[in-house]
Order: sequence, then structure tokens, then C-alpha cells
Amino acid sequence: MKDIRALVFDFGGTLDGNGIHWLERTYQFIHERHPDITREAFDKADRAAITEFAFGNASDEWFHQDGSMLPVGAVASEHAARCSLRETAEAIAVGIYKRLGLSEQMKDEYVNWFCNGAAESLADNRRWLETLHDTYQLAVISNNFGNTRGWCDEYGLSPLLEVIIDSTVFGVAKPDARIFEEALSELGVSPNQAIYVGDSYSADMIGGRNAGMWTAWLVGDQMKPCPDSSMVDVQLSHLHELTSFLNQQ
Repeated sequence: MKDIRALVFDFGGTLDGNGIHWLERTYQFIHERHPDITREAFDKADRAAITEFAFGNASDEWFHQDGSMLPVGAVASEHAARCSLRETAEAIAVGIYKRLGLSEQMKDEYVNWFCNGAAESLADNRRWLETLHDTYQLAVISNNFGNTRGWCDEYGLSPLLEVIIDSTVFGVAKPDARIFEEALSELGVSPNQAIYVGDSYSADMIGGRNAGMWTAWLVGDQMKPCPDSSMVDVQLSHLHELTSFLNQQ
């Protein structure tokens, strides 16, 4: 791992939250206030809200994509692709809270809490990425609605990134190796010259490893099962620990 030239990051749960995906942050906020709401009920509301926001319908066909659920074969709408991070969080929250019968006041409190936390993480990580920018090529791959570049622009990350790939724009989602291979091609590096950093084992670690990249799993302070440790080269409790790991190579 001594010839690392590129660091490639997931967005949601990695750059905007230290190892905790949107899905888990949303559930934890609701569960702390309404422990009577089951995980099954929350997941059903979350799936329907995301589908309604992104695709304008509520399909029953689902698959896991970077920690969230999206309908098989669906293409996100142009409206979703233009939404800011706050607009996206607001729209999905409206759908979740309505389906669970929760108050609009609680929904507003959640959106502010979520977006303020994401903004804080993104600002902190932007400063950290600046310390790496002169040494490594930096990139982002995200399973998103087509708005990853817009969010990177919004939070000042884009000037630091040589490549930004959104699954909706590219037409292939993680963990499919092709989306990782596209990033490597655009960066002009071989797989063994790049590390993929993400919070999802299934989307990020499996996807990155299957593309031949080194992998760094951001677990944060969460207990996450690791079905196969050979898929993970380094485990991080905080994203910035990657600096120390790189310096040791």
C-alpha cells in the first residue's frame, strides 16, 4: 500500500456523518422520542417516502443501495436531482413523519438537527480534505438521486475533488464494480493505487474490494457486523484516522 495516489470517498454517512448513514440517523432520532415505533414500521415508512420523493410512486420492489432502499430499475426524477441536501432531507422527512403519524413540529426539529449535523461534519471534513489535497487525488462515489455534485458544490467540496460520480447520473450503483472502475479510469490510477472509504460494508467494502481497491471501513461508534474481514484493510472509528494510517505506510 506504499503507492497510494488516490483517496475515494462515499458521501452519505461518510463525509456528512461519521459512519452513521441517513437511515440510521433518522431512525435513532425517532426511536429516542417514540420507542413504541418499531423498526419494521420505520423502514416501511422510509422506503415509501424515499420512493415518493425520488420517483413519484411507492413501488414494493426494493433493494439495498448504500444503506438505503431504492426501487429496482428506477431512475430518479429531475426534481430530485436538483434538490439541495436540506430540500432532500425535508422532503423525505415529510413522507416518513406523515406515514408514522408524527407531528410537523417534531419533523421540523429533526430536519434542523439532521442538516445542522451534516453541515458541521462536511465543514470539518472539507478542512481535513484540504490537508490531503496536495498529496493525493480525491474523489467521491455516491449512490444518490443525481444531486451529489450539487451537494459537493453546496458545501465547498468540489474544488478539492477531481472526480464526482453519482449512481443515478452514471447509471450503475455500488456495489457494482463498474462505478468504482469509472472513478479509477477518470483519476488515471490503477486499483492498487487507490483506497475506497465508506461506511457501508455491503456497498462500499464489497464494491471497492471487487474493483481491486484498498478499503477503509468507517464504523464510527456503531457496532457493525463484518461478515468477511478480508474485505476490509483498515477500520476507522473517525474519518480523520485515515491520515495516521496513510502516514504509517
